[in-house]
Amino acid sequence: MSDKPKVAILTNMMEFQPGYSLTGIVKDQARMLAEHGHEVLLFVNDHYHGETFSDDVTLKKVIPFTHLIDYQSMKDITTEHSDIQRTTAAMLATELQDVPVVLTHDFVFSGWFMPYGLACGDAGRMLPDTRWLHWIHSVPSGEPRDYWDLRKFYGTKHKLVYPNRTESIRVSESFRGWPDDVRVIPHIKDLRSWFEFSDDTCAFIDEFPAVMRADIVQVYPASVDRLEAKRVREVMLILSKMKKQGRSVCLVLANQWATTLREQQSIDHYKKIAQRNGLKVGEEVIFTSEWLEGKYNVGLPSRILRELFQCSNLFIFPTREESFGLVLPEAALAGGVYCVLNKSLNMMFEVGGLQPIYFDFGSHHMEFTCKNEEKYFTDIALITLGRMAQNEAVMTKTFMRQKYNWDSLYERYYAPIMAESQLWE
Repeated sequence: MSDKPKVAILTNMMEFQPGYSLTGIVKDQARMLAEHGHEVLLFVNDHYHGETFSDDVTLKKVIPFTHLIDYQSMKDITTEHSDIQRTTAAMLATELQDVPVVLTHDFVFSGWFMPYGLACGDAGRMLPDTRWLHWIHSVPSGEPRDYWDLRKFYGTKHKLVYPNRTESIRVSESFRGWPDDVRVIPHIKDLRSWFEFSDDTCAFIDEFPAVMRADIVQVYPASVDRLEAKRVREVMLILSKMKKQGRSVCLVLANQWATTLREQQSIDHYKKIAQRNGLKVGEEVIFTSEWLEGKYNVGLPSRILRELFQCSNLFIFPTREESFGLVLPEAALAGGVYCVLNKSLNMMFEVGGLQPIYFDFGSHHMEFTCKNEEKYFTDIALITLGRMAQNEAVMTKTFMRQKYNWDSLYERYYAPIMAESQLWE
């Protein structure tokens, strides 16, 4: 039994239309809360005919249907809608008796939803221990309406939520409230839901959260018998130097054919290299062959690999020999991935083009040695970090991946606000 509060999400949805932005916002919110251990009740219209949800989200088809009108320019609520207000308030007072936190979407903003919004205020007075967070998805235009008066119609246990800080003061003024009546919570845009990652990929990220959170993420497919030829050691050294510069790092070694004792010994060897260079195995360096008790010890399915590449922003490829190197376009096609290639391998220019940065690592036909390996790999790390910082696509992808994933938003916004709500009087 989770010690996290039960959460209700109130909408008037009759279906979740893919072209409607609120659809994604609500679905991501429900999934995020369920993923973080909350029992989630998703309220929809009693005429709902849309998709079902996972067992983690309970669908409540109880919002009374009515033909809606826009009260933006009307003074008084109709008799029909007064009845809907009373019916909805009574239903909410019953359904939410054991729900300490309620989230609504546009109920207290949209003139179309005024009967439901006022019902939330009525229900709130019948539920003294319930806290309400009302999402406002745009700033109301025109003069403030009486039914938007937050403190008069709702009370201090109701707060507004807006997705940006810039307009939060205007939102509070539109609802005749105070700045303290508005909480700022950005919208979720998580790679996992946006790209419809497979269940296994999501499970991988849950187990290894650095894939979503680290400043530097590299995915490197390689057969175990080719780890030396692919120069995994060199990749580890460069990432360790980046870590010393204060960057969080994650190297996912999508290793293949890890089926014998010999291959395991090779993996153990590279684990020791990682540890000697200050990288945490199982957190900053991950061997996919060991995940799920070896379920994918012969290699990851292409879908999982492709989805992990979409989380990455760096591809260091110092390989000693290749006829083409398919992993290079596979990594680059994920978008927002900075490529570091082997200058000593002539064919690499043919395959990689002129956009990546090239360093000498030696190859099967061109020997390369450096007098000071420590300085050399530090220089590569510093130059690469500098180039990445100047690349708008790489930095924008990294920013979006880190900031708007549901784990980050839950920890930075949702959990603190739900805890804080217990102090509202």
